[in-house]
Amino acid sequence: MTVALTVIIAGYLLVGVAVAGRLLTHRPPPVVPDAELPRAVIVVAARDEEACLGRCLEALRAQDYPADRLSIVVADDHSTDGTAEVVRDAAACDGIAISYVRVPDPTGALRGKAQALHTAFSASDAEVFLLTDADCAPVPTWARTLASGFADPAMGIHCGLARLMPRPDHPTDAIQALDWEYLIGVVSAAAEAGFPATGMGNNMAVRRTAYEAVGGYPALPFSVTEDFILVRAVAEAGWRVRFPMDRASRVWSLPAPSLAAAYDQRRRWARGGLSDNLWVLPVYAFVFAVHVLMVAGLVLQPRLGLAALGAMVLAVGMVLGVLRHRAGGRLRPWAILGTVAFQIAYFTTLPVVLLLRPRIGWKGRRL
Repeated sequence: MTVALTVIIAGYLLVGVAVAGRLLTHRPPPVVPDAELPRAVIVVAARDEEACLGRCLEALRAQDYPADRLSIVVADDHSTDGTAEVVRDAAACDGIAISYVRVPDPTGALRGKAQALHTAFSASDAEVFLLTDADCAPVPTWARTLASGFADPAMGIHCGLARLMPRPDHPTDAIQALDWEYLIGVVSAAAEAGFPATGMGNNMAVRRTAYEAVGGYPALPFSVTEDFILVRAVAEAGWRVRFPMDRASRVWSLPAPSLAAAYDQRRRWARGGLSDNLWVLPVYAFVFAVHVLMVAGLVLQPRLGLAALGAMVLAVGMVLGVLRHRAGGRLRPWAILGTVAFQIAYFTTLPVVLLLRPRIGWKGRRL
């Protein structure tokens, strides 16, 4: 136990320094002038998004991008509310062209969000797909920043910085936001070091030829984390995947309604990561063991257990400090402590929960 806790202490500090250092040093691709921007389409997969889609489309219509090189496609995935009317009202306004497509019934392994995205991709002849979600509001520089990355002919996928917009009357939203940012920071650092693991489907750009080179979603196995599957396929096909942390590529996403809902979101991510990816299993097992040992250490060897917990808080704080330095915003110490507690809670319980509840519910569907 003593040796294990000592290794955990050293490991967390090394990981914190490594991730924070990488986030400090990587730089986004340079922004290109209008004449060099590719023809791009913004794709939004929507299922019962009447309440938030208007906010998203308003932000998308405000993009700093040549109007003759940019369009928007909303793929309506069998919505039962007023999603279609929101799209049609927005399409009637002047500015960037907005199209509405209805997602067909599922066929084989192609279903869920992957099918919605593929339907939208097939409805456009753009060179680059810019992906965001209906509950997101990208900043005006978002489309130009992501699309500029494709001036590099080897670029297959270019990811941007997704942040949560905490609600003023929901204090636990700050914990959700920091946990989200920490996970993105680790994934970003890995990608920028040449080891792309996944992207964020609410802020990601894909080159059409890279998508077609891997056969698109019809050729990929179904996953509840369709962004993970696509990033892995594109990277393994030899395309470059970048994930720099840049405030010019931010999208502001709405938080989950509660910490319990955020926990279910992490459960979906974990379930998707395990699908058809055997290398993920030992990683999850290792992370689970580290946090179980830390909790056990707090009981059996309190001093070392507290030191391990302190190392985790310091490592998470370093990563979040760098991210907030790059992306803006204050970092509250109480929220860091809450974030660490939330992470320990889901890292130690998700394996058991996934065994007992392997099926995932999403947007009213069982996946």
